[in-house]
Order: sequence, then C-alpha cells, then structure tokens
Amino acid sequence: MKLKPRIIKDNLFRMIVLSDTHSNLNPLIYNLINKNDYVVHAGDILDYQILENIKLASKELYAVNGNNDDYDELNDVEVITTSIGDIVVTHGHKHYPDYHNSLRESYPNALVVIYGHTHHHTLDMTKKPYIINPGAAGKTRTQGGASCIILSNNSDGFTLELKKFHPS
Repeated sequence: MKLKPRIIKDNLFRMIVLSDTHSNLNPLIYNLINKNDYVVHAGDILDYQILENIKLASKELYAVNGNNDDYDELNDVEVITTSIGDIVVTHGHKHYPDYHNSLRESYPNALVVIYGHTHHHTLDMTKKPYIINPGAAGKTRTQGGASCIILSNNSDGFTLELKKFHPS
C-alpha cells in the first residue's frame, strides 16, 4: 500500500497510543477515547473490529500492521505530520534486537517513533527522536496489566503519560 500524507492540522491535540491488542482491547483503555482524540495502533491487532470500534469513538485512527497482521488497507509504517514534528508509527519487529538505536537510525528526523511488538511499555526520552512503546493494550503478555500512552500537545506543551491498568 502506498503511503499517503497523514497530517494533524490541530495545533493542540491528544493522541491515545496503543499496541498489541491481540484480538482484545482492554475496555478501560477504550473508555479513554473520545471524539476529539486521535488514536494510534502500532500493530498486532488480530481482530479488525477493534479498529472499526476505535474509528467510531475517535476523531481519527492511524494503524499499522504488526507481525501477526496482514491487512491490505494498512501499511507497515505511517508518518503523521503534526505542528510539533513528525510522529512515526511502526510495529518494530524488524528492528530487533537493538530496537531504540535501530529506530533512531531509521527515522532520524522524527520527533517521536512509536513501536509495539515487545509488549513492554517504555518512554525513552534520552534523545530525539523519542522512542515510545505503549506496551500491550489487550490481555496477552501485559506485564502486570494493559497499558497505553497518552501523547498530548496542549497549553502545557508536549507531554507523554503512561496509563497502566492492573487486573483486579
């Protein structure tokens, strides 16, 4: 599939970043999404209905194929242009074993590179591009509970917030 320009024109925005749902999106994460939010899914979806539901609940969805996905309408990489810089989305499995260095070398001009695959959430802000992994948003290998990241550009500036939902 050919990459088409993906542009967020809003200067202020909120983006829910998730990955690795493996056919199940934690309802607490789904409930974070509202009609003004952009949502990123960094692959390993396994149930396309998850994407359809997110489309209905959000302003716009950006999603990529993971190593367990093969959706014709999704790319392996998306570049989202924003007022604060480019955000690159990839599943990341092709960047093993040194994910962060490989992603930084592949996308040196990005502000943020979002990846999934490892099921381990991380916010690597040591240098640009920032590398973030929201962890697993479903039930599979959640490392103690489903998680996502909220990326915001608001009156306080650019922020990243990890949301972790421990099982009850």
